[in-house]
Amino acid sequence: MAKREIEEINAGSMADIAFLLLIFFLVTTTMDKDQAYIRNIPKKVEVSKPVDVEKRNILAIKANNQNQLMVRDMIFEDPNKISDFVLEFYKTNEKKNDPTNNFPMYSRISMSAIDQNIAAIEAEIEQMEEAGMKADIVNFKYNQLDEWEKKKRALKLYGDNELPEIHVQANIRIEVQQATAYSIFAKMQSEIEEAIFELRNGECERLFGMPYSVLKRRFDQDKKAEDQAMMDLLEILYPARIIEVTPKK
Repeated sequence: MAKREIEEINAGSMADIAFLLLIFFLVTTTMDKDQAYIRNIPKKVEVSKPVDVEKRNILAIKANNQNQLMVRDMIFEDPNKISDFVLEFYKTNEKKNDPTNNFPMYSRISMSAIDQNIAAIEAEIEQMEEAGMKADIVNFKYNQLDEWEKKKRALKLYGDNELPEIHVQANIRIEVQQATAYSIFAKMQSEIEEAIFELRNGECERLFGMPYSVLKRRFDQDKKAEDQAMMDLLEILYPARIIEVTPKK
């Protein structure tokens, strides 16, 4: 009986098929992205005596090594409520100061007071330059002058007799432990960002008739002076003062 020949399998296209499958899995597979937050970290300032901060000016948000959350020593379960605490922190005394509550007080400054401060700082700068004082001291005064001029532009845009400002010491303090899950830390950050965005967005729509996201995107693209003035006003009204405490064990 004649030996039967085994037909060869054509494997010429196997490499192409494998390549197509690889492309398919690369396109359809989703990968988790690390979350990160970019902030401008202030320079270290040496002070002879720590400044006392009133408790009403601190919104302390904490997470322990069991990922339990606490705001102002009150334990709560739902991390989605963090933004509600931030909104309450900013808005409680915004319209009218009430010294009986435990939230930051607001100050209100008029155009005449702003002009007085600008004139006083300009006089100080002139005296310092004539006396030949150190450049860093003079530059500090110039920075103060820039801040007051920014407030002057902001008040003109605000369209009122006075510009409201939350207390200069008001801050949000984040404190986690080394064993705290990064997802919890990221959630704390995102909730704070969400609340501040909501505050600025509401005021941006009221004052300028546009969402804050539109203004920010337009400013990032064109860097126009008028958009800068609008952004400055919203940041004065709702500053993002966030302090991250070094994680504890």
